[in-house]
Amino acid sequence: MKRLRAIGLLLVFLTLFPLPAAELLGAQNSTSGQLDASLQKIRAVVETSMKTWGTPGLAVGIVKDGQVIFVEGFGKRDVEKNLPVTAKTRFILGSTTKAFTTMAMGILVDDGKLDWDKPVIQYIPQFKLMNEYATLHATPRDLATHRTGLPRHDMVWADSPFSLEELVESLQYLEPSRDLRTAFQYNNLMYIAAGYLVGRVSGSSWEEVVRERIFKPLGMADSGCTVPELMGAAEFSYAYTKEKEKLTALPFPPPTDKLMYGARASGSVNTTVEDMCKWMILNLNKGAAGGKQVIARANLLQMHTPQIPTPWRPAEKSESMYPSYGLGWMIDSYRDHYRVHHGGATMGFFSYVSLFPLENLGIVVQVNLGAAVPMIITNYASDVLLGLEPLDWNKKAQDQMKAAAAASPREQRVEGTKPGHRLEDYAGLYNHPAYGMLEVEAAADKLKVSFHGQSSPLEHWHYETFRIIESDLRGRRLTFQTNLRGEIVSVSAPLEPAVKEIVFQRVQKK
Repeated sequence: MKRLRAIGLLLVFLTLFPLPAAELLGAQNSTSGQLDASLQKIRAVVETSMKTWGTPGLAVGIVKDGQVIFVEGFGKRDVEKNLPVTAKTRFILGSTTKAFTTMAMGILVDDGKLDWDKPVIQYIPQFKLMNEYATLHATPRDLATHRTGLPRHDMVWADSPFSLEELVESLQYLEPSRDLRTAFQYNNLMYIAAGYLVGRVSGSSWEEVVRERIFKPLGMADSGCTVPELMGAAEFSYAYTKEKEKLTALPFPPPTDKLMYGARASGSVNTTVEDMCKWMILNLNKGAAGGKQVIARANLLQMHTPQIPTPWRPAEKSESMYPSYGLGWMIDSYRDHYRVHHGGATMGFFSYVSLFPLENLGIVVQVNLGAAVPMIITNYASDVLLGLEPLDWNKKAQDQMKAAAAASPREQRVEGTKPGHRLEDYAGLYNHPAYGMLEVEAAADKLKVSFHGQSSPLEHWHYETFRIIESDLRGRRLTFQTNLRGEIVSVSAPLEPAVKEIVFQRVQKK
């Protein structure tokens, strides 16, 4: 009724004080011309960023006031076959998946099947953490806000042969670094556990809830939750690495890597920028799509509301101020504009989503190489579309990378030492109840380590320490321990810097 009254008043005003048609048309053309000019600037930065960072392909989507104003692909999704990226090319989101997980949780809260603030053990009796207090009191909200006290421990799940159930049961063997709710510590494991929780509470699975309660109502027909769904799509992108100007497509994980290959609530959603525009509009439209509430407005507001502060140094000059974490979203003040955002990285893919709810603006970028590129393009597009003086985000990212490299600690090595045992004495199987099995083999006067399906030669570092020189663990060091008889009984590795080294106990000699 209010909207009809406003339209009526506008018609009366125009009748009494008519604007010349040329002026009306001129105003429309001016606005349209400004938008076209802004989008051309964004295109130019996309192309510059791709050249600067060697990105083969990417896609960009922008929504404003409930409408898609830009959706476009750039470069190649398959370099070898010379196939272009389009608006319908699928990429894997990585951690921007987390907001889909919290929305699935919120929908179950709407259904009365889940409560954000009841202990997880009421829904999953076998849920157990090393800290007993955290076991008894950790809630779904704690899982979704990275405040259980558990640090990342990412090598538990990456390329792991564990099933979802096995991984959840292994959480009890992981050392925490803080007490419950005392600090933000980004944690993919807790989101994987949250996905398991969604399945238990719904009586189906996390991926079924996402497909049926989010993808379908939004018409996200080109979206999935697993690698087979990605590779079965009409268009999908490979992720790439680049060495000496040579691009190499990364292989997708095999079925034996159960969490990477299948549905993973921490980061496995694959989708297109076209579908992501529908997702952004839903978030900006207070949880409604097609005239229906996909999620209650109150629960969507909780997702977009700070739940715990994240690390920040107020003394530093920064475009991002007062950072915090909501439910599956990061929240801050971006150059004095309230922003809800999240980045993602997995299997060589990178993505970034920025929402400005007060301006009804959303931007998404998905790339197949170049970790900094989504942030660069998204921030530049934000500057232009918010009417701010654009910053040189390419230079900022390069400066940050140089500073990070300069600040990296140098590896300390004691020269002139030798191993304390024959190489064959180190060979064997070593196990950790959460990280899994680590195998050491001796052959041709060399040692080789295998972990989660990846193998690498070992080089002697010093004393009983050896360095991994290939695989995802490249640069990590293994240190062997002995008993009083001098027999090798375990090997440790700094796989999680926030806690003591992870110790694998020897279970079999070779």
